[in-house]
Amino acid sequence: MVSNNGTELDHDGESKYGTNSTGVHSVEMCVYSLLSTDLDGIYQSINELRESQALLVLFLRKSRDSLKKENQILYDDTQMDAFNLKIKDLKRRSNALSQKLRELDDRSERLVQQNLYER
Repeated sequence: MVSNNGTELDHDGESKYGTNSTGVHSVEMCVYSLLSTDLDGIYQSINELRESQALLVLFLRKSRDSLKKENQILYDDTQMDAFNLKIKDLKRRSNALSQKLRELDDRSERLVQQNLYER
């Protein structure tokens, strides 16, 4: 019997070199069938890894966006300027009140001294 490519085949359909009519060696077919199940498992694991990687990327983007928003809120210069102006105004008012309090304290002390001398 002769194959399509002109190789002589024995009664089992194999050539004297161990290949069948398709040109694939029988040992090669056995190895392929054994490894193909492992290759399918590896392929599935790679797909699961890619899905996991995509989820992690989405989570990292969400975290990054959240941190950007937090950073903008915490370190927004326009808000800080407004707070600084308010603090300066409160300090100025506090200093004015402290000055008035000292003046009143001095005045009351003088009145006490005058009352002591008049007696």
